[in-house]
Amino acid sequence: YKAKKGKIYFTKTEINFANNIFNKIRKKSPGGKKIIHIEPNVGLKKGYLNRDWSLAKWQTIVENLGHKFIFFQTSYGNQKRLKNVINLHNVNFRSSCALLSKADLFIGPHGGMTHAAGALDKKAVVIFGGWSDPKNLGYDFHTNLFIKNKKSPCGSKYECKHCKKCMDLITIEIV
Repeated sequence: YKAKKGKIYFTKTEINFANNIFNKIRKKSPGGKKIIHIEPNVGLKKGYLNRDWSLAKWQTIVENLGHKFIFFQTSYGNQKRLKNVINLHNVNFRSSCALLSKADLFIGPHGGMTHAAGALDKKAVVIFGGWSDPKNLGYDFHTNLFIKNKKSPCGSKYECKHCKKCMDLITIEIV
């Protein structure tokens, strides 16, 4: 199996929403910095915890690169929120995708926003760890971080030491 790139079509309301937000971001941060959509959260279903790179590591990315880039995060409900980013809270998935369409880059774990970035032809850095293989679920134009070993991909729905070790092997410097 190989994931096929889809298409996303936005309504005028979704496009206007994204344009308004990006106009405000650019006014507050002049200087032409690239804008990165960062997603530290993974789903709450079984197996998703094996995709979690940890909020602390994502926060370190922001702290290390915040002087060079503008980071924004969309969140919903009680999702974890990063500090020192533009956080757009209670934004639904389609509106998040409209915002992503305006960004220069997406970084996050493999999941729905990764596929949205694929559909929108956005560059991305995607953390796969050892749970799933980007040969099947990734896109060739993304930078897919995968730890290949004899147990990868494991696809376990339960907390997995292999997946934890793979995530630990993906360092902040690599990302």
